[in-house]
Amino acid sequence: MGKRPANDNNRRCPPPIGPNELRLMNSRAREMLLKYCDLPLFESLLKKHGLALKGSSVLDAGCGSGYSLQLILHKFEPEELVGFDIVPSQVEIARSRGTKATVLTADITALDLPSQRFDAAFVCGVLHHCSDWRTGLAEIARVLKDGGLLLMEEPGTLHLKFERLLTRNSEVLDSGFSARRLAMETVKNGLTIVDSRHLYFGLFRSYLCVKGAAVRAPQHFSARKLLRTQVSSSVAPGQEAPA
Repeated sequence: MGKRPANDNNRRCPPPIGPNELRLMNSRAREMLLKYCDLPLFESLLKKHGLALKGSSVLDAGCGSGYSLQLILHKFEPEELVGFDIVPSQVEIARSRGTKATVLTADITALDLPSQRFDAAFVCGVLHHCSDWRTGLAEIARVLKDGGLLLMEEPGTLHLKFERLLTRNSEVLDSGFSARRLAMETVKNGLTIVDSRHLYFGLFRSYLCVKGAAVRAPQHFSARKLLRTQVSSSVAPGQEAPA
């Protein structure tokens, strides 16, 4: 499938992270949260439903300084790992880590990547930095294969209102972002939320989604079954996603 044409400047996110938040995102504290909270929760959701990413192609959207790429490679063992970030300095840091991954400078609302490209995508707190978050979600759905998995975490309005109190600005709140609207947009883009859990005392929520349109690929058997039944029970032994 062809690549999506680049969007015009009006649809691109403005620089999403200021210097203070950039320092926070690159801090050791944030790395510890990724290592001991965010990714273990995703791993738990996958295991609960008998799913695995070993041997798959994985996208890390908004990979920042690349620490998440290292964790994903170690914990989930994908065959191929691609990450991108909109901030060039972050991409440079990520590349300097020497992780076995392709790291790109890219805007989540205008990905220069083929459709149906990845088996799974991680989106860790990226969409709420982008006023055009609906287009960002649509782009992630586009590059996922049928039966592909979206592992996503985003804050609720309480966290965003607190951020606005501190910064006196919140373009994403003004654009209508909320957990309810995020769930509605997943449906619009052919994604089904099959499980979710609270994170950070309920300020954030982690989601396991499946892209369900016209699923045929046998390697996505577990995802197809999960979407078809839409139950929370684990997939039976022997039906796990193959390595």
